[in-house]
Amino acid sequence: MTAPIDLESPDIRALREKVALGCRILAKLELVDYLGHVSARVPGTDQVLIRARGAEQGNQLNMTYKHVSLVDIDAVKIGGEFTVPDETKLHTEIYRVRPDVQAVVHTHQPLATIFGDLERPILPMQGVMAQVVRQGAIPIYHSARKVTTSEQGAEVARILGDKAIVHLQNHGVTIAGTTVEEVVINAIWLEHQAKLTWWASMIGTPRGMSSEDLAMQASEGFGMEARWRYYASLLGE
Repeated sequence: MTAPIDLESPDIRALREKVALGCRILAKLELVDYLGHVSARVPGTDQVLIRARGAEQGNQLNMTYKHVSLVDIDAVKIGGEFTVPDETKLHTEIYRVRPDVQAVVHTHQPLATIFGDLERPILPMQGVMAQVVRQGAIPIYHSARKVTTSEQGAEVARILGDKAIVHLQNHGVTIAGTTVEEVVINAIWLEHQAKLTWWASMIGTPRGMSSEDLAMQASEGFGMEARWRYYASLLGE
């Protein structure tokens, strides 16, 4: 039996703080409102920290670590003060089949959602941010319904496969990665590349970066830590 996790221990508290900060950053950039959620695997376990249910917690600009609860791999709440989201199984079913995944974000960000509806590619258009779409075509889960069952979550995880991003058609996107910083920043960058692809399509036919330039931009990046500090600074905290 897995030993109970102390949600106020320094390491777990720090991870809860990071989940809350990620939610505040996404809210500041209007990629989430009271809906959408960030989660993180408790290292070395199949337990997951996830933000509170939107209807209960409200505006994510007001997120604190207290609004981050603990669930098991079956999405059953086992710690924390607040009810977890209806779509918690969207997260846990990805963690179940992807031991490499340590963080997940689900948003309803508008431009990426439009591209998912149209089944049009979001192209690598500019700068280091373009690496978010280096995986190529983003797979699509062809349903707009909330992902509330194990079966739905498992199907999303199957369609995601070994990639980082999946469209939930007419619903939003889900992004998996190795850290909270990575998934939050990738959500921001995905929307930016979608915006540039959209603007370019109003003028002509966008081409996007060559694979060589995309690889070069990715290799020249200075890491997520400094970028995370930048996005956190926008909150003025």
